[in-house]
Amino acid sequence: MGHILFSAPFGIEEPIYQALAIIPNYILVLGAILLWLAFIFLGIIARRYEIVLGEKTNWQFMIIAPTGILIFAVIQLIFCGIGGKIMLPKGGVNYLAYGFFFLSGILSLIANLRFYSVTKGK
Repeated sequence: MGHILFSAPFGIEEPIYQALAIIPNYILVLGAILLWLAFIFLGIIARRYEIVLGEKTNWQFMIIAPTGILIFAVIQLIFCGIGGKIMLPKGGVNYLAYGFFFLSGILSLIANLRFYSVTKGK
């Protein structure tokens, strides 16, 4: 495995630091992107449902709602993946990232509950 980080802080050996901090951050970013893609695919399914059955599904809202998950992944990648930090920096950046993630989760829940009510038949 190539060197992802040139020097490890706190006196920890580089391979241990990569295994405990760097690699999990990349896995977190990959998981956030996969979650975002899952919601996008659900929005595409809702669009096709609307086209075929002619019922309004608000598929545009379903596609826009998970954007905060992608913003969270980008912030996490910049500060933790590329920057080599273990956690997001305190003092605003962490609140911004987690706020986007939380807001996106709530909006995605609302959008999917609306789509569920349409498919259920109210």
